[in-house]
Amino acid sequence: MSLSKKLFIYTGAVLLILLIVTFGLLEKKQAVLWQDHLQAQHLAAARFATPEILKHFRGDFTQLSPRQQGKMVHLLGFSHDLIRFSLHSVSGRALFVSDLFPGFSNQDLPTDTLFETEDQDLTYRVRPDQQGRRVLDVAVPAFSPAGSRLLSVRFYYSFRTVDQRLTEMHQAFLSIAIGAALISLLLAAFGARRLTRPIQQLTDGARAISRGELETHIPISATDGGADELTVLARAFNEMAGSLNSSREELTRRNEQLTSANEELHRIYERLTRAERLAAVGQVAAGVSHEIDNPVGIILGYAQLLLEDLSQDDSRREDVQAIIDECLRCKRITGGLLGLSRTGARQWEPVNLRELIEATWASLQPQKLFRHINFDMHLDVEVPYLIGDSDRLRQVLVNLLLNAVQALDERGAIHMELRATDKGAEIVVDDDGPGIPFDQWESIFDPFFSTKEKGKGTGLGLAICRKLIEEHGGSIEALDSPLGGARIRIYLPCDIEGKTPTPC
Repeated sequence: MSLSKKLFIYTGAVLLILLIVTFGLLEKKQAVLWQDHLQAQHLAAARFATPEILKHFRGDFTQLSPRQQGKMVHLLGFSHDLIRFSLHSVSGRALFVSDLFPGFSNQDLPTDTLFETEDQDLTYRVRPDQQGRRVLDVAVPAFSPAGSRLLSVRFYYSFRTVDQRLTEMHQAFLSIAIGAALISLLLAAFGARRLTRPIQQLTDGARAISRGELETHIPISATDGGADELTVLARAFNEMAGSLNSSREELTRRNEQLTSANEELHRIYERLTRAERLAAVGQVAAGVSHEIDNPVGIILGYAQLLLEDLSQDDSRREDVQAIIDECLRCKRITGGLLGLSRTGARQWEPVNLRELIEATWASLQPQKLFRHINFDMHLDVEVPYLIGDSDRLRQVLVNLLLNAVQALDERGAIHMELRATDKGAEIVVDDDGPGIPFDQWESIFDPFFSTKEKGKGTGLGLAICRKLIEEHGGSIEALDSPLGGARIRIYLPCDIEGKTPTPC
């Protein structure tokens, strides 16, 4: 059972008990007051009626005629509870007994004799009649001028009016008690709800805090005044929730900073790792270029001379041509290794990327490889100038376009796009070829890693592209293309080494 229900039951029970006891005492007291009041009225009526009755009889106690009976009823009719009166001698003998007054024809009065009365005042007692109903038996003595008692007048008064008033009062008190009980229960329910609602709000707030909803706030009415304990507790809860929320926001911010710093350290570590790898390759390339490049060049020269001396139908031409092809492949490998190890002097200058892309495509378009390529490009004119080395950037573009053509097997579609970003420029090259598997998106930029058939690539082109792009402070990545093939995306910042470019 909830606290509000318990509080309602306890409060309602206490209020009902108090109402029952209070209204019971009030009803009892009112009943006594009504009975005393009506009894006093009957006694006063008896005193008033005794002289009038004696004047009417004047010593003659014969039975009254109907006309006289009517006058007597009219005389004593102001008392609606009078049942009957009678005259008795000093010895108690009945001298006259009136008929029952109207409305009491079924009343069976007590049959005992007159009780003793005091010498100077009336005497009364409450007695039950033969049906058990209460009647007021009043005896009023009558005295002679000399002061001796002559007779007594006996009156029987009904408690009908008293009982009726008590019934009406009981019904009225019952109605008032029921109304008061309903109002008390409503007030108890309202009080229990008003008292337990802040507690329920505090409970819900605590559960919300436990779920991590630290922005939870318990509403505080302006009419509460802030003096009661629940209001003070609610304010303390809101302060606690606000403090926890601020702490969580601070921790979240610090965590984001640490995450960002960790990611940056990870990127720096990867760059250092690649730099070490490229440095090792460069050291190997320096030795290879000196030890292999010159002998291979001599072999290539003699093989070309030998090929010229052989006739067209000589069977040895194929063997000599194989020697020439392998020598050229060796030179491409050594040239690529030298490209990875060579740094050279930077020649930074403003570069218009849009014009650079157009010029690169114009130089490649006449080649046989691109004759069956459906090429289109979208170049944003709002891209700012880039401070960089145009020759190295052209080398990157050429490598990307050649890789795309080789992946398409010289037939397909290539789309190139240049667009401005918040702090730089973005170059995207898409093709509709076979694409690059997801698990190889990072590996294709490693030296000597290639997805081409054996003998068609050295695995150094994209590694050189990454090296050149990172020299410009940018990044390069592989993705899936909307055309169905591969996408290579390059990001280049517009401010290299503090040099501010001039916008287009």
